[in-house]
Amino acid sequence: MNNKSLVLTSLLATLALTACDSDTIEEIEADIKDELNLNDDETTEATIYGPYSTGSVSEPSFVYFDLETMSEVSLTKEQAKTDTQWDLAFSRSDVYLNNADSEMPVSVYFTDKNSDFFDADGNAIADKFLNATPESELEDFTAVMLSDVPTDSEMFKSDETKSIIADFYAYNVTTHQVSADPSHAYIVNSDDTFSKFKASALTTSTSGYGIAAITLTYSNQTSADTAFAATETDLVVDAAAACAGFDGVYVDFELGQVVSASDAWDISLPCNEAKTEASFEINIAEDSTAMQDFDDSFPEIDPAAMRYYDFEENQYTVRAFDETPWTQYGLNGGHTLWSQYGVYIIKTATASYKLQLTSYYNAENVSGNISFRAEALK
Repeated sequence: MNNKSLVLTSLLATLALTACDSDTIEEIEADIKDELNLNDDETTEATIYGPYSTGSVSEPSFVYFDLETMSEVSLTKEQAKTDTQWDLAFSRSDVYLNNADSEMPVSVYFTDKNSDFFDADGNAIADKFLNATPESELEDFTAVMLSDVPTDSEMFKSDETKSIIADFYAYNVTTHQVSADPSHAYIVNSDDTFSKFKASALTTSTSGYGIAAITLTYSNQTSADTAFAATETDLVVDAAAACAGFDGVYVDFELGQVVSASDAWDISLPCNEAKTEASFEINIAEDSTAMQDFDDSFPEIDPAAMRYYDFEENQYTVRAFDETPWTQYGLNGGHTLWSQYGVYIIKTATASYKLQLTSYYNAENVSGNISFRAEALK
């Protein structure tokens, strides 16, 4: 019996001794329970938030959620990149953590609750997923307490923002020399053309801190093609000359040449402040996307199946939640996503919260509708 129940029992015993009638005692008991936040079984069902629509397969959208106020935050995707009010974001079944505050990014720790949904080999136990409900898994959520928050900060993971084109060169830690890394190929989707390219040669500048020249080996798949050109083309870029007086080096693969910033370019290399050399950085245009093809697995791209490829914007997010996914797919042979009902601890700059994702569907069984439990740990 907890302290609140002891208080209630003591008060009722006192009322009985003072000879109050039963109706009066029941009324006073109800008032005391309300005041002490008690109910008959001394438990309260955690609030389920949602469903929040996260868009369709063809048009995914973002929902931003603030754990402090337990409410949705209305933001555009661009605003959300620098806004620090939201903690969690959902897009289709993906979960994002706010890392706008680089000093104190939102982070996640996955507890061992519901670990019995998997066997010793890490395989999903279908019956566990198929038979689980928000009601049957409530106990695991309520069982997580503030004392379960790890003291080791390294046990928490945050989302990371990375550049889609980041490994086109290699650095030798012994000789301190930089060279091209042709094993890392990239596919850029820009201006109705897919261009697969890699850096096949690279010359560093005299300072050693920039690129004087770079050879880009590429092949195109235009809107009239069904695959990348069988023959690759080398484009030698004199980065030092292209930087003279300019902020960047701009390349159009369809034309196969260096162009100006005002042209329809595909990739760019920023120039240093002195405009004498290019930086060790390659960016794609704002209206373009790109994907990595390090295994040379894609001899062609099917434009009708774009949503199934891993094309990303210039800056993309590596999601911490992807290390411990909250769903399993197709366990009954269909195309349904099933929740594990795992319990996550979310740490913000000011507090810790527990989170349990309960569904990916609304009452009409439409996908892309996220529901979850969330509660501050005190």
